[in-house]
Amino acid sequence: MSHDVAVVVPILNEADSLPQLLAALKAQTHRPKELIFSDAGSTDGSAALIEQWWRKERWEGGACQVLAVPGAMPGAGRNAGVRVASSEWIAFIDAGIEPEPAWLERLCEYARKHHSPAVFGMCRFSADATFERAVCALSHGQGSSHAVIPASLFHRRVFDEIGLFPEHLRAAEDLLWRKRLVTRYGEPDICTGALVHYTHFPSSWWRAVRKWELAEHQSVLAGVRSRQQMLSLIGLSLVYGALFSGTAVGGGIFGLYVIVRGVLDPVRRSQKRVWWGRRPAALVVALGLAPALDLAKFVGVVHGLVSRLFARVGGVGSTPEKFRIGG
Repeated sequence: MSHDVAVVVPILNEADSLPQLLAALKAQTHRPKELIFSDAGSTDGSAALIEQWWRKERWEGGACQVLAVPGAMPGAGRNAGVRVASSEWIAFIDAGIEPEPAWLERLCEYARKHHSPAVFGMCRFSADATFERAVCALSHGQGSSHAVIPASLFHRRVFDEIGLFPEHLRAAEDLLWRKRLVTRYGEPDICTGALVHYTHFPSSWWRAVRKWELAEHQSVLAGVRSRQQMLSLIGLSLVYGALFSGTAVGGGIFGLYVIVRGVLDPVRRSQKRVWWGRRPAALVVALGLAPALDLAKFVGVVHGLVSRLFARVGGVGSTPEKFRIGG
């Protein structure tokens, strides 16, 4: 399978981050046979940027195309790429993620050696600026690595057997699809040496809060992380109930929550205890941002539950079971 891998990338207005991704794809020690970009309707020249780059940087035996899929959610963009790919193996990556040079080679070698139809790569999360570093530490953890779909490799038969990605979700479609993958194959293989990097975290309070609310709303619609969501609803209700009780005990409970969530939890999540590095102001940001993000998640869960309730009352079906390659 040394020359039979298609890399599928869903995009929407990614002109700022595409140059780094394109350069990293060309630098792969194992270059893909196909590059397929699914454009959901970019207005910033993303498609033209890719086409211009390919005319200049193309390699022998390779092909690159930009699919126009207006309004497509991430899942629909990936599905469009899978449908048109001629390669036996499909790798996913997102704009804003930068793979190391040996990323694809290590995925392919692992799949060959272990006869695995699905191999997850690792994404390392980090940020440099003060606010972004606080967001990173509060979510994934500064410098931490996690196995994610937009760093991974799959044989075509995986999609034949479990279907494609849900197309109606703006987020969490990968969590739902991964759940189906685990049901069919068990816990997927992880190649720790296949490493990509993500550094594009929200740079403002509004963007961070909006992203967290949206992610949780979509997770409820997808039917994933239900237990975590219920615990969040109960726990946050108790914490804010204590705060608004107006008692010293209630204030102490809320203060303890802020310390645990804004100070101790980022340390637990991050690779290094001193996760703020040369940005000590990130500690102060994290103290205020942690409750804001948790409230955003709370609102997202409630929004999702209400949406599901109205969908059921209106007779609208829930998440489709499968999305086949044929349609």
